[in-house]
Amino acid sequence: MAVKRTKGKKPDNIIVQNINVLNAPHNTQDIENWKAAIRAFENIQNPNRTHLYDLYEDILLDGQIEATWGKRQDAILNKELVFVRDGVEDEDISALLNSPDMRLLIREIHNSIMWGFTLIQINGVWYDQDEETYKIDFDLIPRKHVHPEEGFECISKQQSLVSKDWLFKELPLANYMLWAGDPKDKGLFAKAAQYVIYKRGGFGDWSQFAEMFGMPFREMIYDDYDENTRNKLEDMLIQWSGAGYCLHPRNSELKIHETGGSTGSNEVYDRLVQACDAAISKTILGNTLTTEQGDKGARSLGEVHKEVEDAKTESDQKFVLAILNTRLRAILKRFGINLAGGFIWYQSPDKDWNQLQTKWNVLSSISDRIPVEDDYLYEEFDIPKPDNYEAMKEELEMKHAFKAFEQPLQNPLKDDDEHGRTKPKANNLFNRIRDFFV
Repeated sequence: MAVKRTKGKKPDNIIVQNINVLNAPHNTQDIENWKAAIRAFENIQNPNRTHLYDLYEDILLDGQIEATWGKRQDAILNKELVFVRDGVEDEDISALLNSPDMRLLIREIHNSIMWGFTLIQINGVWYDQDEETYKIDFDLIPRKHVHPEEGFECISKQQSLVSKDWLFKELPLANYMLWAGDPKDKGLFAKAAQYVIYKRGGFGDWSQFAEMFGMPFREMIYDDYDENTRNKLEDMLIQWSGAGYCLHPRNSELKIHETGGSTGSNEVYDRLVQACDAAISKTILGNTLTTEQGDKGARSLGEVHKEVEDAKTESDQKFVLAILNTRLRAILKRFGINLAGGFIWYQSPDKDWNQLQTKWNVLSSISDRIPVEDDYLYEEFDIPKPDNYEAMKEELEMKHAFKAFEQPLQNPLKDDDEHGRTKPKANNLFNRIRDFFV
């Protein structure tokens, strides 16, 4: 069943087009390029995002970036969305929110955290009868053409030239534009890029080290001034594999000096790569133990790291929901989707029994000192309250009242054991009556 919709207004043929999109140049990056790109981004008079975004495109090829950011994004994309109106889920609109196109749209909204800013144009929303799913036609405006800074807020045809070809916050274009992020935010990629650059340099040096010392080093000696022999030996060395070699006269001396110690071997490169990967994990996930095995491997430490990661997931969810319940909501209304009186939420996850056990222990300790409302407990633990609640509670109270009388009576005249030690008084009927009158 398709979503009930009224006749919505269609875009007035204002789809942003004729943008000169160029491929990102994958040049060799270094720290100076990273610094220059940040300076160009922060230029107040003529802001330029091109160099920084080209750098982002390049570091997306890094495996650690894919692992960490992919993990953080999966925590958002793998959760179902629901639309609730007056406490009841609207299954038709929920189906729209979980359609394949909506998943792609949410992915781009969430990417704003890494890129800093995202601008999307919604072109149409409809139900496809053949595929029996909802379709959302949208275009991601190339980020290098968007200038959201105050005083610009425009889309430019050229990447490197800031020209106000389209003003995306002015009508009628603003009716179908969805933006997310902060115009001044460079995104998390700006912080992670430096570690990717250092890691690539470390891998390059490591590769060179392996090429020079990973294979046996060959040495050939020829007699002085015998150029004919030297040329033949050199040809033979070149044709004989790609291992390193040295060719020198007999009267000369060759020495290869290793730096010695742990930092002189390939271990130094391994440590550099591990340090960069750990820094990337901390930047994106806020921890390391949920993606890498630590030296200590303590379970309690891993749980703390998981709590930090869960906090970022919760923050990401609130970020996405804020966009969906405001700007996207207004756009869907323009296409005739009735969202009045309802809100978009993430579906409640399955119960975390460890968390519930901890909560129960805390509430049990509190209830020993102050009264706790039963309705609060039902709500906190998501337990349905029985219809005959009052009768069941009265029966339970009576059972607790007579529980003490079910214990066997002990000899009240013998309070010491056979070793002369005082035995604790049993909470039986005789002691309770004696304590009452004494």
